[in-house]
Amino acid sequence: MPRTESTPIPVRRRSLLLAAAASILLLTVGVATAAATSSIEGIWSFNGGEIAIEPEGSGKFVGIVVQPTKFAVCTHPVAQRIWKEMAPQADGSYWGFHQWYKSNEGEGCIENPVLGPAAWRVVEGTSGTRSLRVCLSYPGTSQPSIPSGSAGIGATFGCESSAMTAPLAGSAVGSFKEAVSLPSSKRCVSARKFAIHIREAKYDPFKSLVVTLRGRRLHVLHRGDVYIATVNLKGLPPGAFTVKVRATTVRGNHLSGSRTYHTCAKKPITTKPKRLT
Repeated sequence: MPRTESTPIPVRRRSLLLAAAASILLLTVGVATAAATSSIEGIWSFNGGEIAIEPEGSGKFVGIVVQPTKFAVCTHPVAQRIWKEMAPQADGSYWGFHQWYKSNEGEGCIENPVLGPAAWRVVEGTSGTRSLRVCLSYPGTSQPSIPSGSAGIGATFGCESSAMTAPLAGSAVGSFKEAVSLPSSKRCVSARKFAIHIREAKYDPFKSLVVTLRGRRLHVLHRGDVYIATVNLKGLPPGAFTVKVRATTVRGNHLSGSRTYHTCAKKPITTKPKRLT
């Protein structure tokens, strides 16, 4: 007898189908949750500097220097992609590459085009704290590994540990309103000279920053984590003038916005007629 939509399914078979569907659903949810976040994501402190580890795509991660750090002789500057192709391994660790330097006499530190093998593992502490273990090998040498419970194996340079400084979420540059301080544009501003303050995020500093007035680029001063541009509207004719701010951070985030100001029209000069006596 052919089965139709109205033909009842036997109870045992129906139970097996429901169990299989529930298993597939749990497996799908588990995979989605694992893919959504990773324990290695965050801001990690190394030798006084900071490295942000974030997803790069295709299941891999990248480490970007957000505060200068040093592993050997040369300093790794802000914005450098110090760790590349960080791929998760079956044992819970990560394998990838570290940016090395080569020192040429009289030329200082130059990035080595040949990367060195590296391994990482997030270590859970007894009190719930986390640290990041990294093992580095020189370019052209063996791939190190960090099995669970191990301090590291096969690193030709050595291994180091660090603490998490901040979670990745909320550590990037905020909105335009949060980062940029501008005077109100509700009133006209003839004969006005004022400063714009743009604050960069500690763990996502600016790679480039441009402030323009009437399409002309303004000079920007850098003081600590604040950038200052001075806007001078003195002597401008009556009308509307737009100040624009555009920035890109070392982690590839963008900040942009504008505000339009109006200069005041000069009041006509009037003289009272002389009273005849």
